[in-house]
Amino acid sequence: MKHYALLFHTSRTLTADEQKQRGVEIAAWVEQVMNMGITLDPRSLGETAVTFSSKGDEVIPGNGSSDPTLSTIVFFDSPTREQAVHIAGIHPGLHYGVTVEVREWTSPRPITAKP
Repeated sequence: MKHYALLFHTSRTLTADEQKQRGVEIAAWVEQVMNMGITLDPRSLGETAVTFSSKGDEVIPGNGSSDPTLSTIVFFDSPTREQAVHIAGIHPGLHYGVTVEVREWTSPRPITAKP
């Protein structure tokens, strides 16, 4: 199994009716994916508190996000890249102005003690 993440980028504000319908469709998508034997681990993101960048040796805090549309990340394991791509391609958010990005991820290397 490989680790994947779906990154959801929103492009517009939904109407109340769209939000309700999207919720119904996402619940059906979750059930469909779970029936494939895939467990989803979603994380919704709040507003960005601050961003940091550097200019020379100076660290500069900034307001807002470099990507204000990143709203949700869903982690899951899949035996194949093709299945991970399929799972993203059938997400109902695509019909509501959402861009879905699929990325494989790995854990960072463990920190080793220096001798």
